[in-house]
Amino acid sequence: MIVMKCKTNEKNPNSLKFTNDVFWVGISQIIIYIISFFTFPVIAKTFGPESYGIWSQIMVTVGLLTPVLTLHLGTAMVRYLSVESSKRELSQSFSNMFFLILFFVLGLILISFIFKNNLSTLLFGNPEFSYYIILTFIWAGSSAFLLYFISFLRAKGKIKELSMINSSCYFIKFIPLLLFAFLGFSLWFIIITQIVIEIFFVCFLTINTIKKIGFNTPSLKNLKKYLVFSIPQIPSGALLWIIDSSDRYFITNILDLTQTGIYSASYTLGTTISLFYVPLSFVVFPFISKFWENNNLEEVKRYLEYSTKLFLILAIPGAVGLYVISKPLLVLLSSTDFISGGGALTFLIALSTIFLGIYQINLYVICLIEKTNVMPIIVFMGALINITLNLILIPTVGIMGAAIATIVSYSMLALIVVTWAKKEVGYIIDPVFLSKIILASTLTYVLIRLFPINSFIDIIFIVIAGSLLYLTCLVLLRTFSNEEKTFIVVLFNSLKSNIKRLVH
Repeated sequence: MIVMKCKTNEKNPNSLKFTNDVFWVGISQIIIYIISFFTFPVIAKTFGPESYGIWSQIMVTVGLLTPVLTLHLGTAMVRYLSVESSKRELSQSFSNMFFLILFFVLGLILISFIFKNNLSTLLFGNPEFSYYIILTFIWAGSSAFLLYFISFLRAKGKIKELSMINSSCYFIKFIPLLLFAFLGFSLWFIIITQIVIEIFFVCFLTINTIKKIGFNTPSLKNLKKYLVFSIPQIPSGALLWIIDSSDRYFITNILDLTQTGIYSASYTLGTTISLFYVPLSFVVFPFISKFWENNNLEEVKRYLEYSTKLFLILAIPGAVGLYVISKPLLVLLSSTDFISGGGALTFLIALSTIFLGIYQINLYVICLIEKTNVMPIIVFMGALINITLNLILIPTVGIMGAAIATIVSYSMLALIVVTWAKKEVGYIIDPVFLSKIILASTLTYVLIRLFPINSFIDIIFIVIAGSLLYLTCLVLLRTFSNEEKTFIVVLFNSLKSNIKRLVH
């Protein structure tokens, strides 16, 4: 049951802020995903599957290096600075972390110059692409600082501000990408424009933050405390990246870059499901951190339960819908070269993203009890399973094997953190509620399969019709209690108010 009552949402400023923050992060993630989604046809149609494979390899490498370069200090920021009100303490903590990240970024860029040929062979299966290596590592550095500033704003509850900055950055990066691809510029040049724009945003955020809180010379004050909390998450982040992205490296070296491009295209579609958990997991951690510090265990339980259930209500039918529309959508967006990645492969990737969402939302229980030292062990088990299955399945069943390996790994992680959350805060995922969502999604699938899909109009129709059918099934199955129905009405009214403010 979603236990956050109507009166709670109307009178409790925490609940109202939570809803508003989820709205703004949700809007930001939709904008970012739409931009990322249309980046696929721009790169794929302009440069072909092999170059899209290179682009994908760069993206997953930047995704690996970015949190590593920040030493996962962003999580420590949210855990500890969300309750810090002293401007002096904020300034000192900000400065300490800033210089530490700068040191690691400069060191990594130096490494990219020295080992560019070896790294090119690892990333692209060919040393001739070594000039992309330096750009990849510089891009990771700019992304690390951007993530650092986003984490600082997140810690201070500036969700609307960081959402607008994040979506603006993506939008401004997409314009030259689209323009220069259309004009026939090289992929190398397009990547440079992306880096320059990110650096501009980093400079803007640096100046803006210093104006607000000041800037101190670095010291060791509190840094040890933050590092003890954050450093165990570095191997956890790297190991999680192995589960999420290393399959692209295995596919490239076992098969080829073309198969990597096809798999990456399907991965882009399948991970659309992340739109449903990212806003919730992003917003919920600062809230439950405050409740935990105030020994309000009941509110921690409520917000975790609320977030997990809301995610599943949206994600499960989303995965079913992607199974139906993925093949025609891939053809419409790119070419028939990518069609083998649709259907079952996209569905499996979407299913793995559901398990990842459950993991990401409930993982914060481990952060609350400050047991981050066990996180590498948990994720290591998942990564070991993932690597083993990739090595076994990719040579035998191709890119489908990579998706199966990802599902098995994420489902194990989800099971561990949900069990831990039950132990620490006493809530579980209601099996009756979950079964009704699955049944409603299945009934919806049976009905929407009756409609042909030959154009974007058909896809839009399927999405709208499927959503209405799914909601109807939920009502007929009596999925929601009276309390939950009241909550949905309040949530809808809150979203409507936010949309009106956004429009005006």
